[in-house]
Amino acid sequence: MARDPSLDKQITARLLANKRLVDRYRRPVKTKIPLVAFLLLFGCSTHSPSGTPPGDDGGVDGGVDGGTPDGGVDAGVCTSANTIVEVPLECRAHIPEFLDDGGMNTPQYLHNPPVSGEHYPIWARWQKYTTTVPRGYWVHNLEHGGVIFLYRPDAPQSVKDALNRVYDAIRLEQDCVDQGLPHNRSILTPDPLLDVPWAVTVSGPEIQNNCPDGGQPEGVGYQIKSDCVASEQALVDFAVNYRNQSIEEICDQGDYPYPP
Repeated sequence: MARDPSLDKQITARLLANKRLVDRYRRPVKTKIPLVAFLLLFGCSTHSPSGTPPGDDGGVDGGVDGGTPDGGVDAGVCTSANTIVEVPLECRAHIPEFLDDGGMNTPQYLHNPPVSGEHYPIWARWQKYTTTVPRGYWVHNLEHGGVIFLYRPDAPQSVKDALNRVYDAIRLEQDCVDQGLPHNRSILTPDPLLDVPWAVTVSGPEIQNNCPDGGQPEGVGYQIKSDCVASEQALVDFAVNYRNQSIEEICDQGDYPYPP
């Protein structure tokens, strides 16, 4: 059967992207020792859990969301707390993007959404997306300390709007700015595999890698899963406080999505 020329073009682009990874991974990476792990409960009140004065809490007084109803506590709707939960890390490994028949290679994870795990050699660009970024790409971003905001395509529009405002409010990561790579080390993407309307996930420090011996790594990541947004400012704070704690600190932009 004749090969599709467009497939050859995509494969060539991926090979070139993989080649660019060689120099990137020659850079030394650091393993961070974590602070004492803890759980924060973002209660359903009209004030930021950080004690931010009215006017800066994303509430009806014109904070992150400008007082616009967002399906969260700022609109007086959210009745469930947005709790930060510790999730065990999974073994990190590169897997091919494509199978021999040209189909996508689907990574497997123990948690939904994952906080770490197997992933493609290529990672995604740090930005917002309106089409689904396959998990194999953004899990690589998790390895680089990224914060990944996710929503199911059928989530309420109010939730999508709230997450977009949260993303836009996350300040740039200074380490990356200093390298001439200005971004906030975050991604926002639809994810049809979620079992809740929205979630945010981030990898934490890896204390010890037991994977070569058939075990699991020591360490945890953090995530929030819910059907509503209790506080937009709390999610902004989550992203700023928990990003860049993973095993690698690479600021480089990813090569996904590939040029058409």
